[in-house]
Amino acid sequence: MFSDQCKNLTGLCTTMVSKHLPDSNLCKWLCNLSTGTSTSQVLTDSIGTRYPKLLSTGSHRNLCRCSAKADWSPCPPYTMRGLINYGAYCSINSVVQVLCGTRELREFILQVDGQDPRSPNSVAVRLKCLIYDMTKGNASPCDPSLLVNAMTLYRGAPFDVQEDSDVVFKCIINALADDCGIAKRIGSLWDIENENRVRCLRCNTVQSTLNKSNTITVLIGDNLPTELQQYIKLYTDITFTTCDYHCTHCHTGTQIEITSKVVTLPQVVCMRIERVRNIGRDTTDIVKTGTRFAFPETLDLKYIMKDPEAPVATVYKLYAVVAHRGTHYCGHYTAYVRDDNNIWYLADDSHVRVCSWEDVKSTYEAGSMLYNGVAYMLMYHKQLPHCVT
Repeated sequence: MFSDQCKNLTGLCTTMVSKHLPDSNLCKWLCNLSTGTSTSQVLTDSIGTRYPKLLSTGSHRNLCRCSAKADWSPCPPYTMRGLINYGAYCSINSVVQVLCGTRELREFILQVDGQDPRSPNSVAVRLKCLIYDMTKGNASPCDPSLLVNAMTLYRGAPFDVQEDSDVVFKCIINALADDCGIAKRIGSLWDIENENRVRCLRCNTVQSTLNKSNTITVLIGDNLPTELQQYIKLYTDITFTTCDYHCTHCHTGTQIEITSKVVTLPQVVCMRIERVRNIGRDTTDIVKTGTRFAFPETLDLKYIMKDPEAPVATVYKLYAVVAHRGTHYCGHYTAYVRDDNNIWYLADDSHVRVCSWEDVKSTYEAGSMLYNGVAYMLMYHKQLPHCVT
């Protein structure tokens, strides 16, 4: 008979398996354990149903003897599946794991109509099939090749070398946005509407334009905050100045000042940490920085809004991180994803394991020789007002 503590653990496991793997034999096994049925009896009944020959007189005695000695403590069920890497897919695999972990996307992707003749590309359909396979509850890794082929056709160039995770993310999201129906709706989940203001430093004329983007770029510099919430608070003070601009108002070549404000916030926000910079004039001068940059689990984005006092939800919760280890020219991508039960997982191509928030925080900086993965991309989804703590 299980102790009270073991019963509580078994009950928790049963709830998780019933939710994610309702048709699994593991679900029935845990249900029997939670009611107090012995592990040996559960195994005997299960094997007797599928392999009756094993329960002959001699085999039955050996089975009972082995099962009595073994430690049959129930293991946590798989809630994530790995993805096969055929050589240069690690950035694609990491982004796909993040998209699969995006609950807002999962709610819609299975509704994509694969027979819609209006669809201009097959990225949505291939992503739908892949995510469906990834949520089956099987331990074996999935094959992303068909999705990669669809992405190749969409952008007109193969993924035969490792691409930046930001390039992969935008390829998939833009393909969805260029589609129709439910796929187009999915592509807009990350849409941020910005108001860019350009001020001529000579005549002070200001011109405003509206545009959309699906990422917020976070800069790393000597005079900038090294923590994301502090960076967001100073977002309104971050301006860009450029030369060689011809002002159409004062008709002179001058400098301009560019500032940006967010008009509307999406359901899901992608933050791209700018860890690559060019320190010279040649491509060989591109370097990656492993400088420490911290990010919180809960983030308030009201400071980047054009109207910070607007009555809209601005609190977001971190649910995924794409990390990179190595140099700009050679390295490897992995993904940290938090599931619906607040459990963090590390997805490294075909390998998936449970990890902790402390593991996620290890991506704040690279450490020696850039061996440890550093965060490149952060995913936050909006919290409902009653869920904010």
